[in-house]
Amino acid sequence: MRPTAEQILLIVVAVISIVVIACSDRLPDSVQADAETDYPAMEIGELKSDDDKQIDKALAIIDGGGAPMEGILLLKELAEREGDPNLDAIFLLGKLSVQSGQLDKAVERFNQVLEIVPNHLDATWELAMLNMKMGDLEAAILQFDYCVKNDLAYANGYFFIGQCYEAMEQTEPALEAYKAYLPHTPDSIVSVSVEGIINRLEVGATVANDPNS
Repeated sequence: MRPTAEQILLIVVAVISIVVIACSDRLPDSVQADAETDYPAMEIGELKSDDDKQIDKALAIIDGGGAPMEGILLLKELAEREGDPNLDAIFLLGKLSVQSGQLDKAVERFNQVLEIVPNHLDATWELAMLNMKMGDLEAAILQFDYCVKNDLAYANGYFFIGQCYEAMEQTEPALEAYKAYLPHTPDSIVSVSVEGIINRLEVGATVANDPNS
């Protein structure tokens, strides 16, 4: 049995989403992973603070697969420190909450980051992804848009904005978002697929506006 055109389209969109999501995982600059390790990269000659060392230790424990709760407790010590909470620890706890499916706790952590640094793009991005997943599409659009307008490293946000608008059955803004994303697509396969989405929406919009259709 051959797949229908609609089924093929859903598969294409799913593939694009996987590629985009794979390219969208970001960490704060101070805890960006080195290309060859799972731990924070350091500049030559840079001295790690006590907080950085504790974060390294916590991540090593969590990634080691032994007793992850011990590592999480180390992060919580930093994140919940009276008067001087560690921002990176809070953010990492949010990421870990996402991984464990505790989405409400993740939202709480990322909002905590934004209370300390209102323009924190990584936390805004993570909240946008969560809001999209949990169905608050209008909030997700605003957050993706904020990230994209402040740093084109978040250009994948255009694609997700398009998806949100499509889910809301708002074709014109969806088209606008996909077209904005096109120059930033990570490779030719994705760009061709996005062009296909754009063509589909444009044809649909034309048919919808044709009184003789």
